[in-house]
Amino acid sequence: MHMMNYDEALSYIESIEKFGIDLGLDRMKELMRRLGDPQDKLRYVHVAGTNGKGSTVAFISNILMAAGYKTGIYISPSLDRFTKRIQVDGKEIDKEVLAQLTQKVKDAADSMAEDGLSVPTEFEQVNAIAFLYYEHEKCDFVVLEVGLGGRMDSTNVIKVPEVAVIASISFDHMQYLGNTLPEIAGEKAGIMKEGGDVVVYDQAPEVMEVFKKVADERGCRLYVSGKPKDDKAVKYDLTGQDFIFELDNSKASGNRILYNDSPYVGNEIDSDNKSDTFSDTFSNSGNKVSESYHIRLLGEYQIKNASLAITAALILQSKGFDQITDRAIKEGLSNTCWEGRFELLQDNPKVIVDGAHNPDGIKVLVSSLKRLFPDKKIVFIAGVLADKDYKSMMAQIAPIGKIFHTITPPNSRALSAGDLADTFKELGADAVSHESVEEALDAALHNALEDDVICAFGSLYYIGEVRKLILKEI
Repeated sequence: MHMMNYDEALSYIESIEKFGIDLGLDRMKELMRRLGDPQDKLRYVHVAGTNGKGSTVAFISNILMAAGYKTGIYISPSLDRFTKRIQVDGKEIDKEVLAQLTQKVKDAADSMAEDGLSVPTEFEQVNAIAFLYYEHEKCDFVVLEVGLGGRMDSTNVIKVPEVAVIASISFDHMQYLGNTLPEIAGEKAGIMKEGGDVVVYDQAPEVMEVFKKVADERGCRLYVSGKPKDDKAVKYDLTGQDFIFELDNSKASGNRILYNDSPYVGNEIDSDNKSDTFSDTFSNSGNKVSESYHIRLLGEYQIKNASLAITAALILQSKGFDQITDRAIKEGLSNTCWEGRFELLQDNPKVIVDGAHNPDGIKVLVSSLKRLFPDKKIVFIAGVLADKDYKSMMAQIAPIGKIFHTITPPNSRALSAGDLADTFKELGADAVSHESVEEALDAALHNALEDDVICAFGSLYYIGEVRKLILKEI
């Protein structure tokens, strides 16, 4: 029997249909059954959300690693190498092992086809490879990032996670997930499972209503994340940011952490009691918690993602995972780097890359740039997919641009560089389209002054290439 090598494994994975005809979980369940259900032998932190999922996964996995747990990390499309999607303790899956596991999954998928069943999608098969790997590595925890939505996502084949985390909800992938925030929230809330613990970031009331309704139906304890004090960092510069995390558990306060009074809570642990242990494990100051943290990640939104990660860690701590000490939480957060998320790649001129690719992401990018570089016009490199709401994205960013160098991202759904340049020109901005990412970057660097700031954004599909070009050049 022929065993695949790494290149064959990658070309096989790329050849599989990305999306199946039906969005259900039946195919994934059947595939996992044929592989011996490795996913049922692991413990999870499951993370969904439109923006901030990746960074939240990075924070949580770093906290778990700092606490000494062997941690599997599953993230969707990586910036460059495929192996980055599947990691254990920050190390990527070995190429040989990936090839062996791909062969195993392909055999199971082929046997499904022979039995007249529909063939698992690319997402499903990659996910299956990951589950086999984490089981093989005997991970203590797996931090699992949802690919698309939640309810029907292949990662949702798992049983109840130790904690489910939902980051911010906004408009993205509307063709799959629905057109209103409550509809999208309903899809993400699909990761809430019977009797589980769920933590969400406080957001639009219509979104919170959906979360509460689903949590009540499924008997979940729904926690609202603690928050950065005054919603802002106390110190913010290019080395990172410091913020004060606050959690107010007192009954009197409106934002009591336990958001719903679930019928199940009483059977397991009295909800009053639950919130007290939750707070006491963190500090002895009774119901109010206030603690300062440092993160290296830039971008104002990162303190929200970090707060979500701290809250998830505290929930795990209160469930008896006592290696998660306050020190591990601090250390994990300050260890976290995340490629392509408001990442500074070089100085003089400064080059920043950011994966912002929907209107909310752009809004945050603009406010982060204004905060770090007030009154400065930025040199942008931009490339987007045509199915994004790109006109409203570009309208937000055009006013702070000195010039926009546009490119066509390497993706079949890409908007052409020419069309994107025209969009900027219609908005009254200066724009030049380029044949390649390299050409755009060269033009930006060549014309830049020492104190200019260059920022590439719009699609993770090409940001990886910018990183490679810059980091190789230095």
